[in-house]
Amino acid sequence: MLRDSFYNILQSDPDGYTIRFNAQHPIFSGHFPDYPIVPGACIVQIAEELSALTYGHPICFTAIRDLKIRQPITPDQVMKISIRQRDESMWKVLCVDSMNNQQLIISLNAQFGML
Repeated sequence: MLRDSFYNILQSDPDGYTIRFNAQHPIFSGHFPDYPIVPGACIVQIAEELSALTYGHPICFTAIRDLKIRQPITPDQVMKISIRQRDESMWKVLCVDSMNNQQLIISLNAQFGML
């Protein structure tokens, strides 16, 4: 679980979650020291954790249909992440830089299974 170590939830509301990354987290020294970016695998894990929080119990993504990241996500960005259940087993995740309202993840469509 990355919550409370790699990122913190600043705010939650019906439209989603506002998160801040822990720029001092050791993962950024290896990814990459001179220009740290949030690894795509971490974005997927965060989406899974927030989807579980939205749904009310643990889930795991069993398939990702689309994942389109427009630009690197850096640890200094404050992100607005919205989680929408598309149907019984599909989630749509959108990610926006909350400082300039720029969309960073066009879409992450994932199928999930309950743990």
